[in-house]
Amino acid sequence: MKAPSRTRHARLTEAFLLAGVFLVLLFGGLLAAAGRSPKAGPTPLQLNRATVVELTKALEGDAALAQKVVTDRTQHGSYTDVDALVRRKVVTVSTLRGVEDRLAVQTWGAAQLQLWLCLLGLGALFGGLHLHLRRWFPKADPYLIPCAALLSVLGVLLLFGLKDPERDRMAFVSQTQGIWLGALALLATTLPAFWSRPLHRYGYVYALSAVGLIALLGVFGGGQGGVKLNLLGFQPVEVVKILLVFFLASYLADRGRALADMSSQAKRADLYPLLAMYALPLALFFLLKDLGPALVLFGAFLALLYLVTSRGAFVWLGLVALGLGGWVGYVLKFGVFHTRVEMWLHPWDNAERGGDQLALGLWGMATGGPVGAGIGLGGTRFIPRGGSDLAFAALGEELGLLGPFAVCLCLIVLFWRGIAIARRASSDFERYLAAGLATLTGVQGMVIMAGCLGLLPLTGISLPLVAFGKSAIVMTWFSIGVLYVLSHRAERDADALPPYLSQGLTRLSWALTIPLGVCLIAALAAQTVQANGRALTEVRVPDADGTVRRHRNPRLLAIGNDIPRGRLLDRDGTPLAETVEGGRRYPLGPAAVHVIGVLSPALGGPTGLEAELAAPLRGLSGWDEALALWRGKDLPGFSLPKGRDVSLTLDSALQQAAQKALIKWAGKVKDRKSGKPKQAGAAVVIDVATGGILAAATAPTYEPGQPIPNPALAPQLNRATMGLYPPGSAFKPVTAAALLAAGKGDARFSGGQGGHETVWWKIRNEAYSRKVTNDEGEALGGSLTLSEALIHSSNIYFAHAGTAVGVEGLREMSGKFGLTHLPKDTQWPRELADLSYGQGSLLVTPLELAGVAQTLANGGKRLRPHYPLREAPEVVATPLTPEQAKVINKALRGVTTRGTAQGRFESLPFSVAGKTGTAQTSNGDGMSHSWFIGFAPAENPKIAFAVVIENGGYGAKSAVPAVRDILRAWKP
Repeated sequence: MKAPSRTRHARLTEAFLLAGVFLVLLFGGLLAAAGRSPKAGPTPLQLNRATVVELTKALEGDAALAQKVVTDRTQHGSYTDVDALVRRKVVTVSTLRGVEDRLAVQTWGAAQLQLWLCLLGLGALFGGLHLHLRRWFPKADPYLIPCAALLSVLGVLLLFGLKDPERDRMAFVSQTQGIWLGALALLATTLPAFWSRPLHRYGYVYALSAVGLIALLGVFGGGQGGVKLNLLGFQPVEVVKILLVFFLASYLADRGRALADMSSQAKRADLYPLLAMYALPLALFFLLKDLGPALVLFGAFLALLYLVTSRGAFVWLGLVALGLGGWVGYVLKFGVFHTRVEMWLHPWDNAERGGDQLALGLWGMATGGPVGAGIGLGGTRFIPRGGSDLAFAALGEELGLLGPFAVCLCLIVLFWRGIAIARRASSDFERYLAAGLATLTGVQGMVIMAGCLGLLPLTGISLPLVAFGKSAIVMTWFSIGVLYVLSHRAERDADALPPYLSQGLTRLSWALTIPLGVCLIAALAAQTVQANGRALTEVRVPDADGTVRRHRNPRLLAIGNDIPRGRLLDRDGTPLAETVEGGRRYPLGPAAVHVIGVLSPALGGPTGLEAELAAPLRGLSGWDEALALWRGKDLPGFSLPKGRDVSLTLDSALQQAAQKALIKWAGKVKDRKSGKPKQAGAAVVIDVATGGILAAATAPTYEPGQPIPNPALAPQLNRATMGLYPPGSAFKPVTAAALLAAGKGDARFSGGQGGHETVWWKIRNEAYSRKVTNDEGEALGGSLTLSEALIHSSNIYFAHAGTAVGVEGLREMSGKFGLTHLPKDTQWPRELADLSYGQGSLLVTPLELAGVAQTLANGGKRLRPHYPLREAPEVVATPLTPEQAKVINKALRGVTTRGTAQGRFESLPFSVAGKTGTAQTSNGDGMSHSWFIGFAPAENPKIAFAVVIENGGYGAKSAVPAVRDILRAWKP
C-alpha cells in the first residue's frame, strides 16, 4: 500500500501545481489583454490592406511613397510588422517614426484572439501531458512539469507585453510554437526505444557530434556583433551542451572510479579526455566570442568532475582557466565580450557604444519597483533585447518582486529535484546524467540572472524557458523529459550511496543554490531599497556620433514628454522657447540654439537647456516626481501636472549681438587650403556679481528644427561650453595668480633678449629644459615685473614664473579657477614651462575662461555659473585675496591702454580690462586661435567675458574686435 499511496500523492501534487499554473495563465492573460488594450484614438490603418489613397493620407500626402509601399507589398508579400518598411528599405527610419502610430499590421481583436489561442492551447498541452505521463510514469517527480510550465507561461506573457500587438511581430506565437516542439522533445525521451539502447556506451559519439556541430558553427555560423550563435535558423550550442553532458555522464560512469583513485597508474590516460573538456569550453568561448555558453558548460563539467573525485583542485583549476580565458578575451576585445565586461565594471559610466544596455535593464527593474507596472504597462520597450538577454529585467519591471521570485524559485526547485533524482538513480550513468542536466539548467539561470543584475558580465544565453528562443526551449524541455523519466526509473535508496558521493551531491546543491539565492536577494534589493536611487541615476555613454553624453531613465522622459512644457524666458521676460500649436518655437532661432537646445530626437534632442531644465519646465520640482508619475500613470484618477515657465539669466539682445559678432569675425578667417570662411568660434558673457550667464554663443550654428548643415563642421557642438582649446596667453592671469599666492609677486624674471630663451627647471632631481619664444611684437626684453609681463604678454617671463611656482602650485591654482581639462600627472613636469603660458596639453572651454575673468573681476571670488535666475550667488572657490586680484586687474587694464590690445576699446563709453591670447595649434593648417578674456567697466566690473575665434591668429586681430562689437550692445 505504500507505493500506490506515494504514486497517488505524486499525481495529486502535480495536478494541484498545474492547476495553479492554469490560474496564472488565465489571470495573466486577462491582465496582459487589459494592459495592452489600445488607448482611445483613431483606428490605425491596416498596412497590408490599405489602398494607395489611404496610405497617401497616412503618409502626410506623399503619394509617391504610398505607391512604393503598395508595389513592395505586391512584389514581396505582406508585412509582418511596421518596421519591415525600414528593413525592406521602403522608407527611412525618420520618415517612419513620424507616422508609425497611424499604421498597423493586424487588428487588436486578431492579436487578442491569438493570445488566447496560445494560452488556452498551452493549458490543454500541460493538462494532456499530465494525463499521459502519469499513466505511464506514475512514480515520476511531480515538480518538474509544473515548474517548466510556469516558466513557459511567464515567457509567453512577457513577450506579449513587450511588443505592440498591432504593429510588431507576434513573438509570443513563435514562443508558443517552441513550447509545443519542446513538449514533443519531452515525449521523445519517454519512448521505450530511447531507453532501450545502451546510452552509456555512446560517449564518444556524443563528443564527436558536439565537435562536429561546433565546427559547422565556426564555418557557417553568424550573429550580431561577431557572435557566432545561429546556424540555419537554430542555435547548435543548445544541442552541444546536452551532448557534452551525455558524454561526461558516459565517460565518468566508465572511468570515474579510476579518476577517484589518485594512486591509479591508468589515471594519466583517463585524464586526457578531461583535459580536452577543460579546453573545449574555452575554445567555444573564443569561437563564439561569447562567454555565456562556455560558462554554463564549464559549470556542469566542474560539478560532475567534483562529484567523481571529491577534489576541489579540479574546480579551482577550471575557474582559473576560465578566468584567464575571460581576461584574454577582454584584452583582445573578442566580439561584444569587451563591451559586456566594461558595462559590468562601469554600468553607469563607460566609453562603449551601446554601453547602457545593463543600465537600461537596471532602470527597468528599479522603475517597476516592488509591485511592478503590470503586464504590458511598463517601459520594457526601452530595454534592448528585453525578450532575450534581459528577459529577467523585463519580467521584474512588469511583475515586480513576484516575477524574479517565481523564476528563482522554479529554477531552485528544478535543480534540487534533479539532485534528488541523482541520489536515487539506479546506475552511475543515470546519476551523473541527472546531476549534469540539473546543474546545466541551474547554472544557465544563475549566469543570466546575475548578468541582468550586474553581478556578472552579461552573456548571450537565455533565461531557461522564459526568454525568446526556440532552440533553447526545445532542449530545456528535452532535459526536463530525461529527468522526468530518470525520476520514475530511480529505485536506489539515497542512504545506499557512498558517503563521499552523498556529501558531494549535498555540497553541489548548496554550491549552486547559494548563488541562486544571492540573485534573488539582489533582485529584491534592486526593486526595493535600491529602486528609487537607481531609477533616478544618469548614465554616461557615447551616442551614435561617438560623443559621450549623460542620459536619463527614458521612462521618466516619456512621462515628462506628455506634459506640455512651460516657456523659457530671458532676464526681461522675453520668450526664448515656447510651446505653440504644432510644436516648440524658438524666437531667437540660430542665435540661441546651442544654449536653449532643441527637443527633436532627429537632431539629437533634447539638448541644451531643454534637456537640463526638463523637470521644472514640466512642472516638476525634481525627477523623483516624474518617477512617481510613471508608477501611477495607470491608476484610476491619474492626471498629469502642468508645465511652468522658467526665467533665465540670458540677455536676448546680448545673445544676438554675440552671435552676430562671431559670425562676422569668424567669417573673416579663411581656410588656407580651400579659401572658404571657417566661421568657427564661441563667446561667453557672465554677470560678475551673480555668476549668471548673460550670453553663450557658438559658430557655426543651425536653424532649430531643420536638418544640420555641413555636419563635417560640427555645427551642433556647443563650443561655448563644450569646445576644448589651448588657452594661449589668456591663461597667463592664472599663472600670475599662482605667483602671487606663492608670495613671489614682486619677483622679476627675464623677458627674453632676442625674443627667445631656454628655460631650465628641476623636479625631483630630474632636469628639464624648453626653448621658449615670445610672439612677435608682444613682449619686452630685459628683467620684467609681473605687471609688465602681463601687459606685454611675455611667454618667457611666464615660463620662468611657472617653473618658480612649481607643478603643485600651478595645478592647484588652475583647479581653484575651475579649469577641469588639465594635463595628466605625468605630463606636468616635462611641460611645466609651456603650460605656464597656456600651451602644452592644457585645454579649456570658453565658459571656463569666462569664469577666470569673472573671478578676477569679483575680487578673487569664483561663482558658480548658471542659467536659471537665482536669489543668491554661490561662491565655489576663492583663489585670490581682493588685494592680489587688484594687482592682476590693474595690469589687465594696462593691456587695453598700452599693451597688446592698446586703443581697441576707446570708442566705447566705458573702460575695458582684459588679456589677449594667441593659442598655437597642431591641427588644421596651423593657424593659431585668437582669444580675448576680460571684464568691463575696468574700474567697477559688471560683466566678464571670453571670446575665441578658431584659427583667428593673434588675439588682437579677431577676438578683440568681436568683443568690442558685443560690448557695444551691452547696456550697463
